[in-house]
Amino acid sequence: MKSLLFILLGTCMMFAQNNRFIYEVKYKRDSTSKDITRENYYLDITSDDIVYYNRVYYVNDSLFAAKNLYGYKGYKLTSFLIKKNKSNEYQNYEYIGDVNFYKINEKAEQNWKISDSTKTFGDYHVQKAVTEFGGRSWVAWFSKDIPIPYGPYKFNGLPGLIMELYDIKKDYHFKVIKSEKIQDSYKRVSLDNSISRAIPVDHAKLNKLRLELYDNPFKYIMNGRLALTEGKKLQLDDGTILTKEQLKPAEANERKKLKSFNNPIELDKAVRYP
Repeated sequence: MKSLLFILLGTCMMFAQNNRFIYEVKYKRDSTSKDITRENYYLDITSDDIVYYNRVYYVNDSLFAAKNLYGYKGYKLTSFLIKKNKSNEYQNYEYIGDVNFYKINEKAEQNWKISDSTKTFGDYHVQKAVTEFGGRSWVAWFSKDIPIPYGPYKFNGLPGLIMELYDIKKDYHFKVIKSEKIQDSYKRVSLDNSISRAIPVDHAKLNKLRLELYDNPFKYIMNGRLALTEGKKLQLDDGTILTKEQLKPAEANERKKLKSFNNPIELDKAVRYP
């Protein structure tokens, strides 16, 4: 596994460089289903900030840099996180399925209990820690050899990079599969585009917006905020393609899909749909 991971980051000097850690994330969108979603997420650590985002943004940025193309088949908008290095708050950029991103600033602190249990992760020595966060019990395996106090999503505060993380019900499982240096030429075109149009809200407002979207899943088209002219079609995240005339009959299925996404990482913030 060592060849798939990275040259060991053994000094704090290396920590100051721009590094990207790629996590394989396996999770259940629906707690009542056995279906597992598998995606890769990137944790970019730079001298300015910490950014956690879906791989689709990196692919989109790469295409934009190489061919000046924005958007591709399979590209989708997803939520992401940023934490400035001089701040103790995460900036959550939430995408709920309408035309906007919504920004929430909040702290994310975990009270870790570090145990004496150790194991190897590939060729690396890792140590176990446990915590309660977001309505779940979590187990983390971190490496002191990599002096970076971060991990996937909002997990932070351990004396080394979190190499593996899972909740005790195994609804979520994060694992480092690769690392690379972030090239100086890399530009966050996709993320910056979303940041520039994000609307500040709090959790109460965001949940209200989610419930409104559940009540009217295509409100952003019906109220004219997103144009769908005659003859044009809308492609949903699951690949379903609809004409404007098909939107109203498809609302019930959209509500069913929204209601099935009942198992977020922070379970205590799950929306209770009617």
